[in-house]
Amino acid sequence: MHTLIDLYPFAKQTNDNIDKQNKFLQKISLTGKINAQESSQNLFAYTDETIIKFEKLKQALITALIEESHKKITQELTLKAQCAIDILKRNLFERTADVGFLSSDDAIIHFLKNPEQNKDDIRSRLKAYVAKYSVYEDVILFDTQGTVHANINPNNRLTHSNSPLIKETLKADSYLEYYGTSDISKTDALLYLQKIISKGETIGVLCLHFKFEDEMKRIFDTLLEEGDLLFMQEQSTVIASSNPTQIRPKTHVTLSKQKDLLLYAQKRIAIQTKTTGYQDYFGLDWTMSAINPLNETSDTKALHKQVLTAKLKSIIDEAHEIVDDLGDVIINGELIASKYRQYTLSPILDNLRNISSSLLRDIDNAAENLATTSTNALLKDAQIATQFSIDIMDRNLYERANDSRWWALTPLFIQELQKESPDTQALHDVLSHINSLYTVYTDIMIYDEQGSIIATSNNQNFVGKKLSCETSINTLRNKNPQNYYVSAFESSPYYDDKATYIYHASILHHDKSLGGIAVVFDGAVEFEAILRESALQNKKGFSLFCHHDRTVIASTNPHIKVLETLPLTDEMPAFTDEIQQRFITFEQKSYLLSIVPSSGYREYKTQDNYKNEVYALSFIEI
Repeated sequence: MHTLIDLYPFAKQTNDNIDKQNKFLQKISLTGKINAQESSQNLFAYTDETIIKFEKLKQALITALIEESHKKITQELTLKAQCAIDILKRNLFERTADVGFLSSDDAIIHFLKNPEQNKDDIRSRLKAYVAKYSVYEDVILFDTQGTVHANINPNNRLTHSNSPLIKETLKADSYLEYYGTSDISKTDALLYLQKIISKGETIGVLCLHFKFEDEMKRIFDTLLEEGDLLFMQEQSTVIASSNPTQIRPKTHVTLSKQKDLLLYAQKRIAIQTKTTGYQDYFGLDWTMSAINPLNETSDTKALHKQVLTAKLKSIIDEAHEIVDDLGDVIINGELIASKYRQYTLSPILDNLRNISSSLLRDIDNAAENLATTSTNALLKDAQIATQFSIDIMDRNLYERANDSRWWALTPLFIQELQKESPDTQALHDVLSHINSLYTVYTDIMIYDEQGSIIATSNNQNFVGKKLSCETSINTLRNKNPQNYYVSAFESSPYYDDKATYIYHASILHHDKSLGGIAVVFDGAVEFEAILRESALQNKKGFSLFCHHDRTVIASTNPHIKVLETLPLTDEMPAFTDEIQQRFITFEQKSYLLSIVPSSGYREYKTQDNYKNEVYALSFIEI
């Protein structure tokens, strides 16, 4: 482990300081032996033993410093890299569902079967799609020969593609996911393609161009305070960098291996991870690398509590014991010097006392720094994990707001709701198809202008029931297709009397409300899964999602139930719009509590009509 000491500046500095003090101690001992009479020789023999003890203690301390620093750095880097790649993969999982559903859109199919018609209507529809799913740079419709019949990005003037991606998509049974160069975009791009089928006949290809660079910047900005994150293809080619001025995309990065470490440029520790996947989706073979800062300083800020390991406490206790024993010997030496009038011993004994005290201070300072480093590492890791959970929640619910609004624009829904007797079986079939692609919903319901449910994707017993809640009333009054409405987080008969959010959107025709669509989010399952997946590994504790009024939305603590109110105590702080961390006692146990408020995602809860103050809480047992 000591071969790695140069990677940890504080450990190296501590090692050098103790070596320097020990050399002084050796010189003093040698001087004492030369000047001492026989009566005081035992004093300096013990000093030699003390030097050996300090050397062994130094070895233990430096090993502890390196191990703890290594643990701090690698845990933090691993957490950042894993969070970054898993946030992205969860996002991209949604894109695979998007391309599957949009490729079956009736308006798109009708257009490609009649491409000579006016393209303004289909462009308006595609723009309406991107207005809701704002993660897309472009949406392109090709025929089977690669001719472009419509797209929405005015900067992309492609009229025909010779890319082999078109042929590959036509042969594929499902979607095609691709990152790289092609004639479809001017630069490297992340594309999702799927063939468009009408009555068994392939009539074209749908291509969704994902805002990859924009999304990576958002992820980097959320997770990174220091160091670098590199998103890499084939484990070595950078495709996105948090520090593009220093490490540019398309750069080939080599991470050298030294024992169990990966090093960047031989002096910066790196961690490389792959995604853990999401609902069996793993995507392209990408890795995320996190690299520690070039000049990382030791953690010295004051804390109200420090985490002392048993090993560290043992080192401190032993150092004090050695100095106490040496102090007793020095006192004995002073008595001898006085008794036998060996006045030359006095300055030697004074130096001996000063050097031993200085050695103890160095060891105490190093130990205190190590404890502070451990505590600050825990604080930082807890904040990252808590931030990760609330970000995933925001991103997840962003998709729910988009889904409800987009499905409300389904031509069949608009057509059927204009009829006196809608074809409920046709509505059910489409809803069932949608639900098979988007599995985070337990049900999807369509209701008419009176609020009566006329079709569902799953539970047919809901048909005929009337929605009269504030959310459905607002939905039926709405005339803006960009608006959506969300129920309060409360128990619902449409979710087995469990608590969840139900997202509503208006089904409109020329600004006239025909009814609405309600999507029942599987909140109990999804929210708890987010909390469990974002929890710090190998740490005891629990996590919560709460509203601003302290109502529990989700919990991994079996004693804290959903819809309970979290008690407000002297140690439990009031929720604010700031990240908070503190050490508390809760239910007779000591915890590090981290609270991170929701900040929304893209336009969700930042630029739309929805306000909902939610917080993630992590309780790490200490």
